[in-house]
Amino acid sequence: MKEKQFWNRILEFAQERLTRSMYDFYATPAELIKVEENTATIFLPRSEMEMVWEKQLKDIIIAAGFEIYDSEIKPYYIFTKPQSTESPQVNDTNSISTYDYTPALPTIPYSETGLKEKYTFDNFIQGDGNVWAVSAALAVSEDLALTYNPLFIYGGPGLGKTHLLNAIGNEILKNIPDARVKYIPAESFINDFLEHLRLGEMEKFKKTYRSLDLLLIDDIQSLSGKKVATQEEFFNTFNALHDKQKQIVLTSDRSPKHLEGLEERLVTRFSWGLTQNITPPDFETRIAILQSKTEHLDYHFQSDTLEYLAGQFDSNVRELEGAINDITLIARVKKIKDITIDIAAEAIRARKQDARQILVIPIEKIQTEVGNFYGVSVKEMKGTRRVQNIVLARQVAMYLARELTDNSLPKIGKEFGGKDHTTVIHAHAKIKSLIDEDDNLRLEIEAIKKKIK
Repeated sequence: MKEKQFWNRILEFAQERLTRSMYDFYATPAELIKVEENTATIFLPRSEMEMVWEKQLKDIIIAAGFEIYDSEIKPYYIFTKPQSTESPQVNDTNSISTYDYTPALPTIPYSETGLKEKYTFDNFIQGDGNVWAVSAALAVSEDLALTYNPLFIYGGPGLGKTHLLNAIGNEILKNIPDARVKYIPAESFINDFLEHLRLGEMEKFKKTYRSLDLLLIDDIQSLSGKKVATQEEFFNTFNALHDKQKQIVLTSDRSPKHLEGLEERLVTRFSWGLTQNITPPDFETRIAILQSKTEHLDYHFQSDTLEYLAGQFDSNVRELEGAINDITLIARVKKIKDITIDIAAEAIRARKQDARQILVIPIEKIQTEVGNFYGVSVKEMKGTRRVQNIVLARQVAMYLARELTDNSLPKIGKEFGGKDHTTVIHAHAKIKSLIDEDDNLRLEIEAIKKKIK
């Protein structure tokens, strides 16, 4: 009886902490096997679930343990059910789901899949910003079309969406070599469709895409605003694959609900499965990425150098990769093997100087463009009124002033009516945090940036 109470309490806590989709994905499939000697043995049907239970739910198990057993209960995870706990359905071979891989059709040569071999799960650096997306991608690659279909991953550029798409495809082909897999950017899908339409070869096009076991489409937002015929064809392709229980994975720079210029029926289908966000990597993850990117180079990057670089670039992985390329170029020219902070600083200084030459932006211009966007005057922005829309515009402008200019914090504060530098720090941190949570705000700021530049 206590075991049941204990497990029900864990699930109650988990329901409060996790989103609905996360709860369904990570908590519901788990089972409590037994509680013995202050250890709870928990069965997890998928190995990637352990990380989530350890990071997100471990304290919940401890809290439930004290509540029900009045002692600390530690979790022990297993990935194979003990024989005695197996249900008849599990042992019944007729009940095991099998996937239809259309063996009658010829396999697609790897060169025609669109996949890149270098992108795998093994070399994808996992962190707090992508943990859910990675877990979902792994689950899909283990249970094709049986877990979440479609899987929709969204986030800003350079955060690993393309890497994950390719990793899923490569993992499937590793385990099922005859699976028909295709990776394609949405823009290329559109061009392929238009070309086949022009040549009068639509049957060939349909056969190519509707006979796949796994369709991986990158940057689906490219479909926005395209002709009705293009969206119609993708709609039909999506339906054909989904109806045959074939897996679809999509990526975008924004969530389905923020995709404009797409037919509602398409947006609805994108939300049928699981939607996961990827946010910029935190400091520890950036260090791990740098370690991974540098360990095979002919240069030795000191640990304090990696920490320095991780502190200099915080928006995406591509910035880190660009910095490494700049550094190795200087090291090659100077014939240096040991990369110190000084060498790294010299290399990225040139990168940042180049950026400043391109972006010599007056703070006043930032204030004007932000004000125009939010309907707030520069005078109001420099004032002290705490009305919501004015506060937002003021903080966004401070954020952009720090991101796009080389002005000191006191200088930025002065340009906003003599605000203290701590106000600028707070505004920058506030907006940066909101961007990670609010897809709409991120897109608004990107739109303002384009007008400023």
